[in-house]
This record gives sequence, C-alpha cells and structure tokens, in this order.
Amino acid sequence: MVMGVNSGNANRPMTVSLQNTMNVERIDEAFVLTRDQLKPRDNKLVPVVTTKGGEFVPCQIDDIDHDGKWDELAFVCNLEAKGSKELQVLWISPDKYPIFPRRTNVRYGKMTSPGHIEELATDMHGKYNLARGEGYPYQTDGPSWENDKMGFRHYFDGRNCRDVFGKLIPQMVMDTVGIRPNGTPGDTYHVMRNWGRDIMSAAGSFGLGGIAIQTPDTLLRMGVLVEDRTDNVDSTRYTLISEGPVRSMFKLDFYGWDVLGKKVNVNEVVTIWAGKYGYENKIKTSVLPAGAYLVSGIVTNNNDKPELQKKYKGKYTAMITHDMQTYNKVWYMGMSLIIPNSNLIKTYDTPKKGTGIVNTWCVKMKPVNGYYNYNVYAAWEISDKRFRDRAYFVNLIDGYGDKLAQPVIMTVK
Repeated sequence: MVMGVNSGNANRPMTVSLQNTMNVERIDEAFVLTRDQLKPRDNKLVPVVTTKGGEFVPCQIDDIDHDGKWDELAFVCNLEAKGSKELQVLWISPDKYPIFPRRTNVRYGKMTSPGHIEELATDMHGKYNLARGEGYPYQTDGPSWENDKMGFRHYFDGRNCRDVFGKLIPQMVMDTVGIRPNGTPGDTYHVMRNWGRDIMSAAGSFGLGGIAIQTPDTLLRMGVLVEDRTDNVDSTRYTLISEGPVRSMFKLDFYGWDVLGKKVNVNEVVTIWAGKYGYENKIKTSVLPAGAYLVSGIVTNNNDKPELQKKYKGKYTAMITHDMQTYNKVWYMGMSLIIPNSNLIKTYDTPKKGTGIVNTWCVKMKPVNGYYNYNVYAAWEISDKRFRDRAYFVNLIDGYGDKLAQPVIMTVK
C-alpha cells in the first residue's frame, strides 16, 4: 500500500487509463510518462504509479539529460486480452520511494589500477593506441546490459561489435561476469556458468544489431579489427543515462567516423526493459556522404536454415533467423531485428567470404525525423527448451511485432 503520499501538495494526482485493443494478453508492457505530461509544481515530490486500490506498480523516475531534475516516469504492467486498466500517478517524498525487484542492469567495468575494476558512469577513448594485450582494461570488452531474460554487450575497444549473453537465471549477473580471480578483466564467459554464457560468434560480422555504412561501392564497418591499434573513429564515449528496476539506458557517442574522407558523428541510445528478450536502439547521425546509408543486421555464419522476413500491419518488418547458430553450432538460438517500415529501405546479404563484413544479413535504413530506430531480440534453448522450435521463436517475434504495430491506448487525465 502507498505510504508517505502527500495528498495536500500542489501536484495533482492523475489517472492513467490503458486500453489493450488486441485479443492477446500483454505481459510487462512498457510505458513512459514525461514531465511535461505530469506537470509537477512541487519539485520536492516525485511521481509514483499505483493501482486504484493503492498497490504500487513497478516504476522509476529517470533524469535523462542529467540536469538534476527527473524527466520521465517509466513503468511496466500487464493487460488482459482486450482488457483495460486504470492506474493513478501520486506524488511522494523521494525517501519514501518503493524498492522494486531489480530486473534490468547496465555494467561498464574498467580496470583503473592493477587488479581493481571500477564501474564507471562515463568513459571515453581516442583514436590511437587502442587497448590490446597486457593490461587490457575493459570488463566484458565494454558495456554489458541485461534484463531478466537475456544479456548483451558492445565491444568498446574500437571493434564496436554487438554480442549476446544467454542467461539461465533472472537475476542480474553482469556486474561480476568477465572478472578473473585476481581482479583483472578476462574471458570467463565462454564456458557455461550457473548464470549462462556468451553464446554468439560474430565471425567477421558486426554481430547482432551493430552498425555500418553502405556506400555505392562498399560496406564500411564502424570500428576496426582486434589486431588494429588505430581506430577509424576519432573518439568514442560511453555514458550511463539511467539504471532501474524496469528499464536501463545508456548512450554511445562516436565522433569523427571516417567515411570516405568525410567525418560522421553517431549518437546511439540503448534501452532495455524488464521482461523482453531484447532491447531498443535509437540512432542519430550527422550528414552522411552522398549515396551512403546506415546499415544494421544479423550475423549468419552458423546458419543453414533460411532467413525469414515478416511484416506487421504494414508498420513494422521483422528479420528473423533461427538455427544452431551459437558457438560451434551447439545450441539452437533465434535472433531478430524489428524495424519500422518508415526506416527500412531493403534487406540484403553480404558475401560469405572476403576481407570486409561477411556472413551478415543486413538492413539498409533511412532516418525518420532524424532518427533510425530498431529493436534487437535473441533467445536460446537452454533458457527455455521451447526455443529449439523455430515456430516458437517466430511466434515470440510475431508477438513483439504485432504489439509494436498495435500499441496500447494510453489516456492521462
């Protein structure tokens, strides 16, 4: 029940009405209310979501721009098929804010002194002398993010590849993954642990959900290979935006990516919500060279089964793969991107062999209102044996696509 609510404050309680128009249940549906929508007057109090009966709904407040004031109220809840629900936003002292189970996490660990790994809220590196070999500082090679379903990581050391952790337990584990007994960063995750393991091999691709630029003549990787010490990006910055029980967010800023002699800046925000087998990507770039397009995709080096492309209500398109596409083809795993049709131009496959980006099913994109948007998903059979079945994974992605195309109707009053 709600404790510590100040009913006499200047901030007006509000009613949030949710309507599910689909004939399917929606579990852990994600919602955001902005500061502008809630119109606070008393800045000493913060918003919290409750049921009409006064039970707290898992939620958090996030200061997106780090100016010291909260910007968004994020929450998740379940909705029955064709169901509706009324919630309320009340105002509460920050010290009375409820503690909800932790279902999302971001970890960026870096060795700041020998044998000491520290979690940093922001960090950057330049173009030259990329970290390699002895004294390599990055835990899990860069930021890792997870929820109660899956984990992911980005190679911050200039490679800029995207990888997947298969999880076996819902607890948050990435804070301790990738640390040797002597306290230094190390590859401790390519063997099965009680929590799971790294399950995907990038193998000449940019992984699952990484980015590149397609020019008229070639596909250019953002980033370099492990043997390189000089980046093709002038500087790269990681910044944690928020971390909480229902969602976590961070951003990556790439300044001065050399694309055909033109410097391109890329700003990327990654958001992971509780309960989903994936995360959201939102990207903005400076002006690209003429005839150049932003590209993402899915690694296909272990695939024998055909790729599957599906559309949802004319609004979204899913790229889906499912096969024994883990290391050494040991387990079944499904991977998918879901792209708004407004961002999508076409999909295509790269060569199987060569010196550039290979073994990748790509999507060529265009910005809408300055942004590229796509969602990234993965699931594997060890977390749920039903994911051995291709149809079961496709049905999961169909559910995500259908729900994106038919969002819950939310009314705030």
